[in-house]
Amino acid sequence: MCTSFVYRTNGDNLFLSRTMDFGFTLDAKPVSLPRGYTFESDVDGESYSGKYALLGAGRNLGKYILADGLNEHGLACASLYLPSEAVYSKDKESGKTNLAPHEFLLWALSFCKDIHELRDVLPTIHLVDQKVDLLGITTPLHWIFYDKAGNVAVIEPTDTSFKLTLKGNPVGVMTNTPSLEWHFHNLSNYLHIAPQQKSSTTFGDFEAHPFSQGGGTLGLPGGYTPPERFVRAAYLKETIQQANNEQEGVTNVWYVLKSVTIPKGAVIKSDGTPDLTQYTSSMCVSSLTYYFTPYGNQRITGCKLDDDFINNAQTPYEWDVLQTEDILYKER
Repeated sequence: MCTSFVYRTNGDNLFLSRTMDFGFTLDAKPVSLPRGYTFESDVDGESYSGKYALLGAGRNLGKYILADGLNEHGLACASLYLPSEAVYSKDKESGKTNLAPHEFLLWALSFCKDIHELRDVLPTIHLVDQKVDLLGITTPLHWIFYDKAGNVAVIEPTDTSFKLTLKGNPVGVMTNTPSLEWHFHNLSNYLHIAPQQKSSTTFGDFEAHPFSQGGGTLGLPGGYTPPERFVRAAYLKETIQQANNEQEGVTNVWYVLKSVTIPKGAVIKSDGTPDLTQYTSSMCVSSLTYYFTPYGNQRITGCKLDDDFINNAQTPYEWDVLQTEDILYKER
């Protein structure tokens, strides 16, 4: 599952935010990777040494596998599932950078400053059907990118020729299957949704009045399917009262994230296990700060990709984020 969206404050603080919804326990935590971080492709063993420092959430599986992150130039990315529509090559291609889908985000943030550079190098990338050992499957991913200039783009690997292209995303929201264009068209079903209260209407000699407040949102979808989460996130990010600075921006982002956050037990997969939001995160590409909240702890932890780490760090740094938090009771 998962929901992602971009958000800009009045003060031009730019955020790429997401929920990480998954049934398998990922044990992801924020980690900073230095310039020169070296990793090998699972496809062909080719070694890559990153040009840029970056910060995101992931796990060390011999190399760090990141689900989202941002680099020192403010390019941010989140990977989400695109089941039944993502297609990958079965074979390597000579002369190209052959990567497994779960490696692409790490590669892109390690070598691209912005979306323009990503567009230029994208023809050299070849994604191969390669399983993640931990999961035992090839992850059917698509990706949303955001950069410091406010450019937003999506990659959906649905072309059977395996050519990767960037799509524009004027809505600034991404969920899961169906494809992005389908979600855009689906918004036409919700043109009546508005924050303003509805007025009374007469039916014959009877005048019907709204029930309390919120009449304009009647029909706003409340379920957890990708189309419902897409519409809900698109509506809220557009109508929430505008933030003026980064702190207010984080507050706004978290209110939108809460609207699509899945508590354990609300969604049960066909195998009987819950699909839940394992963490929520937001990347401020303006300040290079990664904000993170795990399922069992509602505190927002801010992790900064600072100049000292960017210029001097030699090894990865895993941030200490408490996964659980005791409930504190205060007495008078």
